[in-house]
Amino acid sequence: MNQWVYDEAKKIIAAGKRVGLVGGDHSSPFGLIKLLSETMADDFGILHIDAHADLRFQYQGFHHSHASIMRNVMSLPKPPKLVQIAIRDFCEEEYEFSHTNARVTTHYDGDIKSGLFEGRSWKSMVEEFLSDLPQKVYISFDIDGLNPQFCPHTGTPVPGGLTTDQVFYIFRQVVKSGRQIIAFDLNEVSTGGLTPAETEWDGNVGARVLYKLSCALLSSHPASGANPTSPVGPIRPANGS
Repeated sequence: MNQWVYDEAKKIIAAGKRVGLVGGDHSSPFGLIKLLSETMADDFGILHIDAHADLRFQYQGFHHSHASIMRNVMSLPKPPKLVQIAIRDFCEEEYEFSHTNARVTTHYDGDIKSGLFEGRSWKSMVEEFLSDLPQKVYISFDIDGLNPQFCPHTGTPVPGGLTTDQVFYIFRQVVKSGRQIIAFDLNEVSTGGLTPAETEWDGNVGARVLYKLSCALLSSHPASGANPTSPVGPIRPANGS
């Protein structure tokens, strides 16, 4: 799958399109990020929104697990910076990796909520999140970064998390800051094995997040001009949801 995503993304970029990958579990974008790491002339950072740190060396013996995606990404020459937001489920290994690696900044959900409860504005917090990112940004968004009320059937929901409005504000502020979104992925929107009535809400929220990500990506490249017929080349891994 990693090689397939790599090859498909390469074709899309060669055709002059920008890439949005729709997973699947969170391991699915590794091939895309690997391609960008090898071909981007400029440094770029990853803005990672998730309930989980995904920094395990391996999970249940599998190195390319959804729980290891960001650890694998940090083994690449680029990106020089990983900024994580809303993390609230992690193990000791992941905590130690984050706090001993200068390339990783983790904003834990508990700290975010404490700041909000004690009077900090969301604007000031988002400015802090973005301050560690270079001008080129890749957004990796696991739907379980949201509060489970927005994604009740995702595979590994965790209490806490962000609202859609908070996330959409982050997207807008990335663009407003003058940064360029080079690509994105959206993962873990789960509708498998359930009736349409049970998963309509998950699909609705996932579709809106995808729409907002696509709009943010295009808005961050005004000089290139928007082509409404084919602005984004979607990659959908065969095992994706």
